[in-house]
Amino acid sequence: MRREPDAGMPFDAARLEIRQALMSAFCGVLHATRLPPIAVLELAAEAVGSIYREVADAHLGDRPCPCGWHPSLPADLATLQAALTLIAAPPPGIDLARAEVAGRA
Repeated sequence: MRREPDAGMPFDAARLEIRQALMSAFCGVLHATRLPPIAVLELAAEAVGSIYREVADAHLGDRPCPCGWHPSLPADLATLQAALTLIAAPPPGIDLARAEVAGRA
């Protein structure tokens, strides 16, 4: 579940900064390697997964982080998958063949 952080950089600015960094890396790798875009996106997903694992590992153990986050792999993966699905799916369009007629022109 996505939440507005309590302090620090506003959520939209953080989203933009991360997107710009990822887009820059994506374009650089795409240009340098000539790999297909989906292969580069898969590498980006692997990078996100490795970052998750590293951060989650840092939040486990006897001395928890003061931020209060407690990693839960199933719930966290569901959250990450939902975020990817939400933004990657095309916006729903209006199917004029199924739309109810509102009047006459």
